Amino acid sequence: MASEQRNVSKKELKEQAGRCMFGERLVVEHEGKRFSARVQHVGVTGVKVVPETMLIEHEGEPGDINGITVSYDDIREVDIGGVIYRLA
Repeated sequence: MASEQRNVSKKELKEQAGRCMFGERLVVEHEGKRFSARVQHVGVTGVKVVPETMLIEHEGEPGDINGITVSYDDIREVDIGGVIYRLA
């Protein structure tokens, strides 16, 4: 089944990112790099994420990966329950 895609404003994208739960997928543009990542923790000023490339290469326990915190302004796409919210 294909995912539904919605183009949204920056405000709505931030609201959707704030709803994210552990493990949900985001696309982030941070320090000149664009990458997909998984949510570790949603905070007031940003989201702590683990880039998917780190997950693929990781051989230890899931809890010992130290993610990076990105601003809500760095988020370009949020995937929640099969609905992809993309910055218009």
